[in-house]
Amino acid sequence: MQKSDTRQKPLLSPNMICIAQDATSSTFSNITAGHSIFGASNFFNSAFHRSNFESTHFSACEFDGAVIENCSLRAVQLKNCDVDGLVIDGINIGSLLKLLLVK
Repeated sequence: MQKSDTRQKPLLSPNMICIAQDATSSTFSNITAGHSIFGASNFFNSAFHRSNFESTHFSACEFDGAVIENCSLRAVQLKNCDVDGLVIDGINIGSLLKLLLVK
């Protein structure tokens, strides 16, 4: 008699398309979901820790209150985003941008 493989497939994996997902107050730790697309999804108050979202596209997603920790943000682009209150390593980037963009 052969034992069946009881390991579960990860909920997130590379090359996924996820639309209108609610991941409020979730924890993403050691996740690999590169080259994926997330659209109109909520990540309110979620934690991202040591996860790989290389070349992933987030469109119309909410990250209010999220914490991104020990992750690479190289070559990340924020386009048409509300960065009010955005803090990077204790520096309030949202406030700095407001000062720089005052006309």
